[in-house]
Amino acid sequence: MKYSSYFSSVTKENGPPNLNPEQFKRLMNITFIEGVIQGLNKVKQEYKDSPYYYKFDTFIFKYDMLLAQLTGNLNPKDLLREMYNLSERY
Repeated sequence: MKYSSYFSSVTKENGPPNLNPEQFKRLMNITFIEGVIQGLNKVKQEYKDSPYYYKFDTFIFKYDMLLAQLTGNLNPKDLLREMYNLSERY
């Protein structure tokens, strides 16, 4: 949850980010998808010694791809900077 943790720390220090609606939606989607991935990994661990263990990999991969699409695999600091820059043009 590297993005969510970073967004949380920035928000605690500086207050809510001043983003346009599109970039705010992007931030929220990133946070949500990271939560889904974390939840799927926790459930997967519950099935560690069963044939269902690998069944979750497809879902995790799907959400990893969505996360990569939203973030461009940028590090959290650069991503937030990009989001601010795109919001200024709004």
